[in-house]
Amino acid sequence: MAAGSDLAGRVLQGRYRLLSTIGVGAGGRVYAADDTHLSRRVAVKVLHDALATDNGFLRRFRAEAQVAASLNHPNIVTLHDWGEDGLPFMVLELLSGGSLRSLLDSGVRLTPSQAAKVGNEAAAALAYA
Repeated sequence: MAAGSDLAGRVLQGRYRLLSTIGVGAGGRVYAADDTHLSRRVAVKVLHDALATDNGFLRRFRAEAQVAASLNHPNIVTLHDWGEDGLPFMVLELLSGGSLRSLLDSGVRLTPSQAAKVGNEAAAALAYA
């Protein structure tokens, strides 16, 4: 199973049905998915092949997944589950509305009060973590 290719339609661990790609980054491909056990929509990040074969990275991935799963803060995305089914993956809270990056890339500029709010929320999340 290759994270570089589109895995839409696959079911991971008999539970997470990958629906469509919602993003691709340096670490892997992120899908909107259905958690068929809990009947909810989630995001699933499947790691790229190169990272999945790096033993040092995999050790850090597993350790960080365990720590991230313990975080509960309104400004930190919730990690619901993680595992391996051909390649390592994480199951995350699915957030709608787009990203700040895509908003800024589209030419929208934040007002000073909006920028302060985003900065304060990011700082609160970092302080909690």
